[in-house]
Amino acid sequence: MSTALNPSLATITAIRTSIQGSLKAELPRDVLATAIAPLLTSVNQWSSQISVMLESVNNPACANLIFAIRKDLFPNPPFTQSVFGIPLPDLPAPFQEFSSFIHKLIEAQKADKEKPASKVC
Repeated sequence: MSTALNPSLATITAIRTSIQGSLKAELPRDVLATAIAPLLTSVNQWSSQISVMLESVNNPACANLIFAIRKDLFPNPPFTQSVFGIPLPDLPAPFQEFSSFIHKLIEAQKADKEKPASKVC
């Protein structure tokens, strides 16, 4: 039996809605980034639970949600330019942590897909 993610999928979904709402606010870009940083801190809690995410029955939903948040904040490939027009190193720390989380998740998904199939004798 797999362990439940903390925070829950519903909580991270609500956080994404809050991020999207914040992005619509007419505030200076640096103020928006500072306002969104605590929300990303909550999202980043999943970075230590990637194996749980990949084992979850909601696996596609969890990963898709994280990638949707990335697209909200870093809209175009290669996903390095933020919607704030502020370079990643100049954004609050949770943004760098989120970027690292994304890279770890991608690597974990690659590793998960590359596992050799079990041989049945």
